[in-house]
Amino acid sequence: MRIATLANAAVGHTRRWVEGLRGRGHTVGVWSLEPGPAELGAERLPAFPLPGFLRYPLAAPALMGVLARFGPDLVDAHYVPNYGLLGALSGRHPLAVTAWGSDLLLAGRSGPLQRARARFVLRRADLVLADAENLGRAARELGARPDAVHVVTWGVDLSRFAPGPAREPGLLASVRMHEPVYDLETLIEGVAPVMRRHPHLRLVLGGDGRRRRALEALAARVLPAGRYTFAGMLAPAALADLLARAEVYLSASRSDSTSVSLLEAMAGGALPVVSDIAGNREWVGEGEGARMFAVGDAGALEAALERALGEPAWAEAARRRNREVVAARGETTRNLARIEALFATLVGRGTAARGGGRS
Repeated sequence: MRIATLANAAVGHTRRWVEGLRGRGHTVGVWSLEPGPAELGAERLPAFPLPGFLRYPLAAPALMGVLARFGPDLVDAHYVPNYGLLGALSGRHPLAVTAWGSDLLLAGRSGPLQRARARFVLRRADLVLADAENLGRAARELGARPDAVHVVTWGVDLSRFAPGPAREPGLLASVRMHEPVYDLETLIEGVAPVMRRHPHLRLVLGGDGRRRRALEALAARVLPAGRYTFAGMLAPAALADLLARAEVYLSASRSDSTSVSLLEAMAGGALPVVSDIAGNREWVGEGEGARMFAVGDAGALEAALERALGEPAWAEAARRRNREVVAARGETTRNLARIEALFATLVGRGTAARGGGRS
């Protein structure tokens, strides 16, 4: 298949997605307003210095031109409000739209204009991919045809994310982006008293984002000096190595569908201490592979982390359980084959010719 992928080229998930499809023999072109790594080969669309709700639609004429030259069998758009909108404005079918989580769980419900935009995109999509049941429900509630919605977790590469030869006692890892939805303030405040009580603990914070400077200032105030590191964006090999060594994986996300980093931690053997939200509960529960805490509650995070650190026999059983769960439900190769089959079905039905009148 010739697949035209519209997505943020700077995001690691885009690279994994495109590499996976190319590895299965498909010709995948990538178009993005954001610059990405050279090896991805993404072509830049014009990015005007305007707010996003204008910047992405204004790139539609240029996209129509490049798609006419590329001649895709299918347009594959990621994240509903921006590249999903671009895909819908292109008028091309079949159109597959992949929701990433906050685009529907938060942005898609934040106001009447945002709901109308999500409805516009979802009603024009021939296929809507969601990586968790809560995200699939949100897509249907916002206007996607029920028969167009398919829940398929992207998953993780189990050959890359695996337990290491030795775990580092006391190594705590966070790899979420430094954005408000991931609530690293609660994470840092909850971890701080536990670190003061246990001198062997240290914290590595991967990722980056708009909140980084504020988070560094908070960490300098409340965390023990010399025992935490802001590691920045981690390459896939470095991320896998960190999760293979870490004793505990931490996430205080306020909203999520299926968190790929949670699955990576489960596969790598880092014990999850995570917020009690629907997306996480599809994979772990309190005492079932993880210790959980209420959203935004630093004291509850503190208690959950103490429980995780204080029960080594339970922790080892949880690690075994988590690896088995990911192998059964969250392995990339198997799940990518399901996505490929859905794409092939759309192309085979010739929906490009039949979908132009959808409204």
